[in-house]
Amino acid sequence: MHLFVAWPKSWWGTIVFDIRKYPYDEQRNCLVVGGEAMVFHCHHYLNYLQRSILDADYIDSRPFIVGSAADAAFQQLRVLCKGLSVDDAKQMATEVYKTFGFGLIDLSGMTPEGGRFETYKSFYSKTWLMKFGASQKPVDYFTAGYLAAAFAVIYKQPLSAVHAEQVMCMACGDAYNAHEVRWVKSGRGNFSVYPPKNPLIFNDSPKLPIGWEFEETVTRSFLGAHETMVGNEEGYIPAFGVYIARNLSDFINRLQFEFVRAMKKVGGEYGEQLASELLLEAGHACGFFTYGGVMTSQEWNTYVKPYLRTREDWIKGLASLINTMGWGYHTMVEVSRERAVFRNYNDFEDLSYMRMYGLADKPVHWANSGGFTGLMQLVYNTDLVNGQVINTEEGFRHMRRSKAKYKTRMLKSIACGDDYLEAEISL
Repeated sequence: MHLFVAWPKSWWGTIVFDIRKYPYDEQRNCLVVGGEAMVFHCHHYLNYLQRSILDADYIDSRPFIVGSAADAAFQQLRVLCKGLSVDDAKQMATEVYKTFGFGLIDLSGMTPEGGRFETYKSFYSKTWLMKFGASQKPVDYFTAGYLAAAFAVIYKQPLSAVHAEQVMCMACGDAYNAHEVRWVKSGRGNFSVYPPKNPLIFNDSPKLPIGWEFEETVTRSFLGAHETMVGNEEGYIPAFGVYIARNLSDFINRLQFEFVRAMKKVGGEYGEQLASELLLEAGHACGFFTYGGVMTSQEWNTYVKPYLRTREDWIKGLASLINTMGWGYHTMVEVSRERAVFRNYNDFEDLSYMRMYGLADKPVHWANSGGFTGLMQLVYNTDLVNGQVINTEEGFRHMRRSKAKYKTRMLKSIACGDDYLEAEISL
């Protein structure tokens, strides 16, 4: 079933990268490409997360933002480009970037010394302007890291020896984006480089089903979406009333983990707690805008809404749909207006943490838990179920000011040794 966009044509002629070669794992509710788990996120969450990190200007976040992107992309491109010629590897990196919805880049001019890369199509610069307006500094850190990774992979050099920098940005008022990459003779680049990760290991514990008679019907309607939710001719993926990108899970999650570690380093337990609250708030934005967009979309009205009778059905329908997005298996132990207990099996945040750091001493699933909170607010404290469009900036501000505000408690975490994520959302 094709619900979204047509398959893109390659700039170079023959398509080298084809997402259809990577089947969605229905048992684990995930998609793995080149050894890296992939997750969809919308422009609201991604920009809110990045700004939350950048606003803490008492820490130096640029090295780990670029480094997080570079590390994840390097691991993936090294697999995808194995055995390819230099030209075919350039094509592969170009097509992966476009397919995943980050815009357009042209690597044909890359040389063994590096290069300058200009584009008018950038997911981060475009959507930052939409979300926040003009920025004083360049905002497309992901592409800086991605280009560093592509450069290192294509010319088989260590990632640690790359200098990558965005020198022009449309979000700053420039006519286009420009990035520069080059080797550093000292072997020390200008972003963080990380040690090898642990293997990606899933937890195959038995799952508690959603317990809704239409779960399979809704899930089946969207299972093919990952093949068609690909970058259009501009390299963007507009869907559900937002722009989405297919992110390297370890990129997004390392951003969170390194932010918490940096905040703890400068502020101790208070800094760690503040970082956790900011990351939960970014998760609230994800739940409010992404889920709000989904539940007011034509796709929802066609394939889900006919089965909805109660507000609880809206939550179960949403879980049935997003279980096709690569975030693990969402379900609930109980759900009512006053209190809900959600679970996620193979939560993408927990699995990433264990790849990078091993076991955690406290839950680390801020995006998922914050998303559950935003969902509860949408379904029970707005009139969305009766057709009101509320997923606006003013709607989000109203949610934050609401007296009937849901609280989030992260109860269990796979990274802490549990079989699943569990979060309580209550008034």
